[in-house]
Amino acid sequence: MARNRRSKQKHSTRKESNACKTDQDFENYSKDYIDFSEKLSRVLDHVAVNEDLIRLRRTFIRCVEREQTLIAKALGNNRRCYSFGSQIEVTTTIGMMSDVDSLQRFETFRLFLDSENPPLPPHDHQVVIMVSTNGCTSQFCVLTMTEPSTQARRFHPLDTYQDNDDIVNFFRWDWTKTDGMIPNSVMCIVPRQPPAILRLARRHGPAEFLGNIDTVNAYYCKSLPRQCKYVFERPRPGHWPSIQTLKKAKKYGVFIVPQGPPPSTNICTYDFFHYQWRFSTNLTERLFMFSLDKTHLQAYVLTKMIRKELFSPEYQDRLSTFHFKTAFFFAIENTQPSVWRADNIINCVKYILATLRRFLTRHNCPHFTIENVNLFDGKLERHEYTKLVDKLTNIINSLMATIENIKMDNIGKLLNERDASSHESSIYHSNGSALSFCVLSYYRVEEYIFNAFFLSGPSFKSRITEFENKFTLLEKYNRAPLEKYKKYDYVFHSIMSDIACLGASLYLEQRADGREYNHDVIKKARQLYLQSLESDIIGNYMRYASFLFCNGEFDEACKYFDLIEKQIEADTKSNLILQFLVSPSESLALQIANHSCGLSYKQKWSVFLIFRQEDAMCVPEFLRCEMYRRLCGINTPTRLPFYYKEECMCVQIEPYLYYLQYLTYRELHREPQQSQALRKLSRFTEIMKPTRIISPNGDIFLSFAHFDASLNMLGHCLELEQKLKSALNTYKASLQMVPQKNAAVLHIIRLLWPVVQSLWAYGHLNNNLEVTNRK
Repeated sequence: MARNRRSKQKHSTRKESNACKTDQDFENYSKDYIDFSEKLSRVLDHVAVNEDLIRLRRTFIRCVEREQTLIAKALGNNRRCYSFGSQIEVTTTIGMMSDVDSLQRFETFRLFLDSENPPLPPHDHQVVIMVSTNGCTSQFCVLTMTEPSTQARRFHPLDTYQDNDDIVNFFRWDWTKTDGMIPNSVMCIVPRQPPAILRLARRHGPAEFLGNIDTVNAYYCKSLPRQCKYVFERPRPGHWPSIQTLKKAKKYGVFIVPQGPPPSTNICTYDFFHYQWRFSTNLTERLFMFSLDKTHLQAYVLTKMIRKELFSPEYQDRLSTFHFKTAFFFAIENTQPSVWRADNIINCVKYILATLRRFLTRHNCPHFTIENVNLFDGKLERHEYTKLVDKLTNIINSLMATIENIKMDNIGKLLNERDASSHESSIYHSNGSALSFCVLSYYRVEEYIFNAFFLSGPSFKSRITEFENKFTLLEKYNRAPLEKYKKYDYVFHSIMSDIACLGASLYLEQRADGREYNHDVIKKARQLYLQSLESDIIGNYMRYASFLFCNGEFDEACKYFDLIEKQIEADTKSNLILQFLVSPSESLALQIANHSCGLSYKQKWSVFLIFRQEDAMCVPEFLRCEMYRRLCGINTPTRLPFYYKEECMCVQIEPYLYYLQYLTYRELHREPQQSQALRKLSRFTEIMKPTRIISPNGDIFLSFAHFDASLNMLGHCLELEQKLKSALNTYKASLQMVPQKNAAVLHIIRLLWPVVQSLWAYGHLNNNLEVTNRK
């Protein structure tokens, strides 16, 4: 028997031997490897991951989590919002173009394990659900509502507008017909949204993909199922995760997301598939990522780049980022902390790739936190494993050359620059740092704008009703203590300003159409406007002043104009975000990275102001052309419930103030003040010259967004002054600065149209004369 075993070992294939090499077999500590690793780490430090970027991203996104939670609760949805994935982990780059992964935890539902005693009768507004793993594979479970008839009676009747959306949608189902068993499709409904949104939503696993955001709706169970305790009980070297990290992780529960096992695996019958849900240990995994340092993250980012360029074209998500992430976790767990150094980053990448290769060789990728799960199930075909093992082996053996050829984020180009170490500053200056681009992306107001306050319903009456319901919800929440969300009350005041603008726009629409006024609506809108001013955000003041102008309250508007002008004068001296957008620099980016979220939020919305399509009546008629600038360039279809910036009226606050001052003083026939406002607007466009930025992807954009709208407002003032040639030149300057999706195109056409008509009439007349002469 011993001889037979030795014989089998002797005849193992070369491919199997290569696949099972230990770390020591491919480690290389030559001077070339050390030098290359140090150089690579410097490049990644600049364009991908560094300590300042880690702090900025995680602080910013965790604040957004709390802000979005506050918004959800203020608008009547008892949900808690989370962000997971590469954005908050800081394992993405500009070139990766990663989506935003968000999760909404439905707190109206209370879950308990079938091994536990049912909870005591809860509050009337909480549904009790039992989690059972009997008959399910390790990662899955079945959810059953306890006493469905009794619980349904407790929530009857339900008001579509006044009651929690999640409860209303949940009890659309008759749970007595399923004996309380809950299908995972119950979570796959975008609540109270029009059909246009439902048509554009795309399922991706448990997530619904809208815009650039993957959103997962989930339940939460405070108790960990037995199989999810695997990470705490299995043997490990012990250095990572640390005892402190594991102790904290044990306090987390588990999310339960709406996804059954892959049908192709035959884990369960097809009929039963829709009643299975998946455990998700996102909080634990995120905690583990947060415990890692810069070198760990840089190595992981490199493996993701390799996946994106060398594996994604053929395998897409069948060999996913999560497979690489799992290999990353196991590689850290099984190597000494001392090897994860900047001068050894090449070997660190090899550890990750070799771990994944070992999983592929065994046809089994274990889950890091859940027992008895093979992450390859339902993903890869049998014949693909050998091919992938060979490909990974070739990459490991020629890793330096592979990295030098990476196109993403110009990594290969930067590495191949001659004498990069001595000329770093010139190379990096032309490309910009990851930190600077991150600050720009967060504060330029260029991203998708989520339409959180969509007034559904085709009729005017239904929109009025929905506004009044939102007003009631806000007032109710305003009277309740904000508790741990108190420090984010600036977001609550901004919601008030947004909703006030919607109500005011409905009122102005009534007036414009000659309908009977709804005085109650405008009274409520004014109340919200005034409450929003408590935050001292200049944008909230400006939004109210804009309404006053559109409502013909010119004298009252002037009082706010004077106040806002003083606020802007004081803000300009201390607003680092404004200074950065006008003249980007690494030092300003570092200062902003150390800002509190509240201060950054206020500074951002003291520079920019956004009006959505529902707010159109609260801006001057000329500015409404900004809603159609998306048509003046390469067109992209709308992704409801998101607006592209080109579908909104986006303005810089200071020039918008001067523009409104000019129009108001013109209405009041105050010529000296009118002329002064025009001079201030003109001076602003001369002094504030935005910087052109070139991203690693080759995109060219302005650091100070929406400067084209400022020039367009100046052009309109010049038109009103009858300086048509100057107005035309101003619109041309705007178009030269922003050639695509610029409303200046519409204004130029409007100015030149009379000339075109005259030429057409003149040509038509000449043709008639020629015909007459021939006769």
